[in-house]
Amino acid sequence: MASNGKVALVTGADSDVGAAIVQRFAREGFQVAACGASRERAKPALEGAAAHGAAAEFFELDVRKESDAARFVQGAVDRFGRIDAIVNCGASRRIIGTIMDISDEDFDEEMAADLKSVLYVSRAAIPTIAKGGGGAIVNMSSIARAGVRGRALRSASKAALSALTRAMALDHGRDAIRVNAVLLGPTLSRDAHFPPEQLARMKAEAALGELHTAEDVAAAVYFFASDDARHITGALLPLDAGRSLASF
Repeated sequence: MASNGKVALVTGADSDVGAAIVQRFAREGFQVAACGASRERAKPALEGAAAHGAAAEFFELDVRKESDAARFVQGAVDRFGRIDAIVNCGASRRIIGTIMDISDEDFDEEMAADLKSVLYVSRAAIPTIAKGGGGAIVNMSSIARAGVRGRALRSASKAALSALTRAMALDHGRDAIRVNAVLLGPTLSRDAHFPPEQLARMKAEAALGELHTAEDVAAAVYFFASDDARHITGALLPLDAGRSLASF
């Protein structure tokens, strides 16, 4: 597809979900600046972008560090000249346990992955997005934000990210920057390794009787970044095939 002249930044592009997001934006005509910890693991993302004829640049760095996040954003601007969308897709460790099990190191690592990375990348990029006339930021949150048994740290970090999303939407709306989040449930992907019994149970718990895929995540993320969502901001969209409905 021919370029539409827009540029998307995607973190966590070396994950299966990140690769699907890169490929979807490329398919829609975006040029993509992507980053992650492993260039080797990012090959599916880059090859998918190339297959759609999109220009893509990969940066091997860690956006949990402010200097790396700034280098990522500046590298994207140097390469493409503008930023229209950010997808904060950095993955956390999904640490299992109650507050009795969490170490200080666990806490710091999870908050860095879920919050510092979003803060650093968004803060570095917002002036460029605003200067270009506005755009969209999409954060990857989780249905765990409501509180999940045995996932105390993930519940806390995703609740904070969801609140941060809404605050950013309020703070930057007058710059025509929309900020939304996708609340993920378990996702079928090459990165996920669910035992057959667990997979069957999760499907049975879902209102739709199935689970979503990485491509479904990419579709939801792209919708928020597209002009079809031009009047949507501060939204928290559950994407879990209805698994979380039982908790309401």
